[in-house]
Amino acid sequence: MFEQRDALLRLLGDDDPATRELVKAQIAKSGHEALGELRALLPAATPLAARHLRDVIAEIEEREADAIFSQFCATFPEHGPLEEAVWGLATTFSPGETFFSQRQMIDRWGAEVARRLSKVSTALDRVETLAEYLSDEVHLRGNETDYYNIDNSLLPEVVDTGLGIPISLSVVYMMVGRRAGIPVDGVGLPGHFLVRHEDIFFDPFHGGRRVGLDECRELVRQQNLELRPEYLAPATPRQILVRMLANLFAIAENTDPLLAEKLAGWMGSLRG
Repeated sequence: MFEQRDALLRLLGDDDPATRELVKAQIAKSGHEALGELRALLPAATPLAARHLRDVIAEIEEREADAIFSQFCATFPEHGPLEEAVWGLATTFSPGETFFSQRQMIDRWGAEVARRLSKVSTALDRVETLAEYLSDEVHLRGNETDYYNIDNSLLPEVVDTGLGIPISLSVVYMMVGRRAGIPVDGVGLPGHFLVRHEDIFFDPFHGGRRVGLDECRELVRQQNLELRPEYLAPATPRQILVRMLANLFAIAENTDPLLAEKLAGWMGSLRG
């Protein structure tokens, strides 16, 4: 197809929208194998042709990212790699991105917490060291003014902005804790997501403050439920991923039917 490079670029820059869309549809069928050649055409393209080339590249990358994540969900075990899952989910929203800077940032946060933990000995001290650093210095916090923004659920955006919802912030605490050498587990209370280290519960959405059993009981009561032991147990990676997708679905179902359909499919695969 790309042997006729000049002709292709002329067609992508054609004044007729129908012609452009037909050409773009044909190119998109070439799939992943065409990406290298398409990118190589960009320097020679007119601004209009380049814009449509980028559209095709983005379409192919999106389709590929969705296919990879769909397969990932279909084979994700109960205790699968949560970090790989949240980066893969983010890729479906930003195809072609590697999130290198955000991954490095989490590594740096983990290294700094590890350095500080060398001076503490108790579980409470470890929790306070982790929470104070991520809340007071990194400034991770709950986005209370724009809670239902999709970006709050996507890890790269949470790292960049410091804003998230309970579960996305909890995942960051878990990732940083792992790098620092302390186990931090997610706790999926009905209606709210927390984390725990040993027998200490804390709330990343509210600055990492400690949460006692009475407050857990009240949070559950607000959902018209009674506190049960399983609500306080560590959530598995698959449970966390399903809940993250469910949060996104709740936003998308009334605003973005195509996205809602994808999310529903991924959740269905995970639930088996």
